[in-house]
Amino acid sequence: MSWDALFSMQGHGPYLLGAYGVTLALIGLEAFVLWRRARARRAAPDARPARADGARP
Repeated sequence: MSWDALFSMQGHGPYLLGAYGVTLALIGLEAFVLWRRARARRAAPDARPARADGARP
């Protein structure tokens, strides 16, 4: 498929661009949610008590 066909407003071009756009938006959303969750987990105090031998659970 040529670039002209992809970006033309006739045929399947708009649907392909929409599908790529939605896919990129979902990837971005997932990356943002994972980043936010990791940041919150890092900032939260550790709720689990430490083991006596110093090993990590």
